[in-house]
Parts: sequence; C-alpha cells; structure tokens
Amino acid sequence: MDKYYIWVIMALGEGEPEISRLLKQFGSPENVYDAFIGNMALVGAELTSRAAKMKLETAETMLESIIADGYGIVTIDSPEYPEHLKKTANPPCVLFTYGDKSLLQKKLVTVVGSRAVTDHTVSIIPNIISGISDEFAVVGTLSEGCDQLTCMNAVKHGVGFIEVLPCGFSCVYPAGSRTLRRFLYENGGLCITEFLPKERAGHGNFLKRSRILGGISYVTLVLQAGAKSGALATAEYSLAPIFVPPNNIFTPAYSGAVGAVRAGARLYMSPGDIDKAYERGVRIENDPEYDPAKKRSYRKKTQTGKPSEKQTDVTDTQEIQPEVPADTAEKTFESEEHAAVFGTMQGQGKAVGAEELIALTGIDAARLSEILLDLEIEGLISASAGRYAVREVRSEK
Repeated sequence: MDKYYIWVIMALGEGEPEISRLLKQFGSPENVYDAFIGNMALVGAELTSRAAKMKLETAETMLESIIADGYGIVTIDSPEYPEHLKKTANPPCVLFTYGDKSLLQKKLVTVVGSRAVTDHTVSIIPNIISGISDEFAVVGTLSEGCDQLTCMNAVKHGVGFIEVLPCGFSCVYPAGSRTLRRFLYENGGLCITEFLPKERAGHGNFLKRSRILGGISYVTLVLQAGAKSGALATAEYSLAPIFVPPNNIFTPAYSGAVGAVRAGARLYMSPGDIDKAYERGVRIENDPEYDPAKKRSYRKKTQTGKPSEKQTDVTDTQEIQPEVPADTAEKTFESEEHAAVFGTMQGQGKAVGAEELIALTGIDAARLSEILLDLEIEGLISASAGRYAVREVRSEK
C-alpha cells in the first residue's frame, strides 16, 4: 500500500488538498491510483493531466530508496499516525520519519517562538520545558532562537522532542542545524516531514509545515512572538488551546503574543495548564461546533482606510485576499532583511524571480523563502508563477 501513497504525493504534490479529498472519495491510495488509470471522469481532466507522467514503477523505486536510506514511513492508516493530526482539514497522507517513532504516540505539545529571542524568554524556557511531564513530547523546529533553545532544553531534561521539517531529509534546513539534529537523534529524538527526500525548503512549504505543527498537538505554547511573527502561523493552524507565558506587554518582541491573548489565547502559569488543556483538547472534538477546517487569526493584518466593521474567520479552503497597504513609506518591517527584500523588489519596478532576489540581496534561498512568505502574508507582495511583485498601492477615492 505504501507505494500507492508515494505515487499519490509524487503525482499531485506533498500537502496538496486534492489528496485528502481523493482519499476520502475513493477510500484508499490504491483506489485513487485505479481511478486515475481507469476513468479520467472520476477525478477530472486537470488532475489526470497533472498525474499522467507519473508511473507506479517510479514510486516503487522512490519507496525502495527511502527505505534503503533508513527512513521510516507512517501513513495516515498507520497506528503510529498522530490521532489529532488525522482529524485536521488537510492531514498529510504520509509522514517520513527518522528517529524514535514511538514519540508520535505520546501526548504532544507544540512549542514555537521567534528567532530574535530575548533574555527574558531565554530565562523561562528551561523552567517551562523541565516542567513538562514524561507523558508528553514536545513538537517544534530547529529554527534559530526560541526553537533551538526549546530542543536543547528538551534533550537536557529528558523530554522527547519531535522536529518538523519544511523540506526533505536530503536537505539541511535551517543552515547549520546538522550538529543539533545529530545531537537530537543520539538522545532519542525524532524528525518528521511530509516532503520527499530531495524537496527543498521552498516558498509555500513553511505554511504546510505550520499546519502540521499546529494540527498535530492538543496544546500549543507560543513562547515569544512579535506582531508579524511566523510563530503565530502555527497558532492560526492550531485548533488546540493556545498558551503564552507572561511577559512585558510593552515590548515589541511580545506584541504578537499579547495580541494572541486578546484574540483568545491563555496565559501559561504552570505545568498543570498543559495537562488540563490536553484533556480539554481531547474533549473538544466531541463539541458540535468543532470544525477542523476553521483557521483562527492571531496576526494583526495591515489595515487600510477605515477599520473593518466585521472580522471573519479564514479557513484553509477560502482564498485569502490580503488588504493592500495604503502607504508603505513608513512601514515597520520585522527585520532589516525583510526591509531589504521589499526595498529591492520595489526598486526593480517589476516582478522578479527568487534567483534574481538572491543575487541582488545576498540572502540565502531558505531564508529568502521565509521572508517572501512573511511579506505575502502581510499583503505587501504578490506571487505568481514563481515570480514576486510589490502590490500596487490603491488610493482611496
């Protein structure tokens, strides 16, 4: 059965919503494959065209290579597959693993935070992680700042840690993480990804990773987040209770976390909060209003003109149309790199590709992908056919 799962993601692309829909429609990846091969009308001409060049033999060869390299495969039908992730709107049909797969069966708590970690956050991470009981495993990334410190403290205090990658295992992301990842493996940790081995951490993969980070756990803890922090993307994808530790509400580094509390997140005060939240998270799925397709909004969008009279929830299936900033001349960017990328694009006066931006800014591809994603989320740029352009400023009449 595994070869059919590999065929599906090779034919349609990792994380594509069509995969979840087809699996629900036909019941198994083998049936999906048969539908593509036997009756184009069942799946539609567009999807059939996308999958036409993919042969089952190619998927079998890929599967053999993955196994030979020592990676595990957890499909959505596997008993090891995290139950909460399975119930999200668009769960990955396959998780590739390396390390201790038994961690997936523990109670999971996602912990994320900003790269530009403050001294206050550095001081509280050891206390928070050491207070997590053995029943839990922490889910996170190896991004600089909060995430790397969380991983190191989890290993130090004997708490299981699961890293979620935005790329395949053949790629090293983030740059310089190889040593820490080896340290994680040597101490019983686990790395998971939905991406095939050679898939790079390109544009779009970070949001796909965020949906896993937010969907896999019954509890999400945001250690630190600025107003536009990517850490809040994970919170938006999470249907679990969101917690943030107390902090200085007047510091920009925590403005996003403060906004999350205003939007419904809770203050983390003790390890007991996680235990109670987990039990509540388990029960919430039986709530008649539970909707795995609904995505909450914790990030404050850039406003234009008059304030919106009504805020609406955004779902994964809705097309997101960010508001266009009325004026970007005094825009405050998350970092100097964000400002540099936006300024470079603005100076070009036309759509540019990622390779051209790398040459112009000197920023590496993985970091550039994250910056472009942040700018697109803020509604400052648009993306089409692999090229990026500054959104035109619309003046009010």
